[in-house]
Amino acid sequence: MSEFNTSRTVKTADTVFEIVTALQELDGSTITELADYLGLAKSTVHTYLATLEQKEYVVKDGKTYDLSLKFLDHGTYSKQKNKLTSVAHPILKRTAEETGEVVWLIVEEHGRAVYLDRAKGDRAVQTNGRRGLRTSLHFVAAGKCILANLDEEEVHQILDRHGLPEQTDNTITERRTLLNELQEVRDQGYAYNAGEEVKGVHAVGAPIKQDGTVYGGVSIAGPSARFQDEDYDQKMRKAIVETANTIELNLEY
Repeated sequence: MSEFNTSRTVKTADTVFEIVTALQELDGSTITELADYLGLAKSTVHTYLATLEQKEYVVKDGKTYDLSLKFLDHGTYSKQKNKLTSVAHPILKRTAEETGEVVWLIVEEHGRAVYLDRAKGDRAVQTNGRRGLRTSLHFVAAGKCILANLDEEEVHQILDRHGLPEQTDNTITERRTLLNELQEVRDQGYAYNAGEEVKGVHAVGAPIKQDGTVYGGVSIAGPSARFQDEDYDQKMRKAIVETANTIELNLEY
């Protein structure tokens, strides 16, 4: 996990990335909408957007600005640099075919969960996840597995920085409760997300580790109703642990 220091930042760069993030959150925006959303002057927003458009990082359609496909190039580069993706993808695909559900590969970056890859079975449900999505670790099954395998100081750094935001009524928002659950995850080798990210959707996850270092986690998600069946739950739990173990073996060789 990289260390973070907020005391040395460049305000101009901060504003650029605030605008980029806002354009994605708003699914495209006019100058006025963006200025209101960020609390910036319209002239300031216009100047930044003009620069981003000149550098081909945004596109303009009428009065609406949006992110360009140039970001796809950067994202593809980062993904291809990560050996875990190429090793894990065929294994995720096989697990998705065998279980019929959606299987996710998640890593930690800057204290957040990043959805790196996925494979979908023939009865997979729609979840909030998409490749590249950054979200909190504490309400994602694979994210809990990652947290459980970091040292205590790193966990507290992450929680101090990002807090425990509530995603659904089932999300853990108390630090002590989460720490107790992380101990259970360490003991049993897997974690659950009981409708904590998306109401009505459960997931079970397992960590990907080598030589005591956690590289990421995998999870299988499905309707909460299906997870109420003990046989189904046991099958999904066994499948995700085997998936993680297979990825670990393939990373080694």
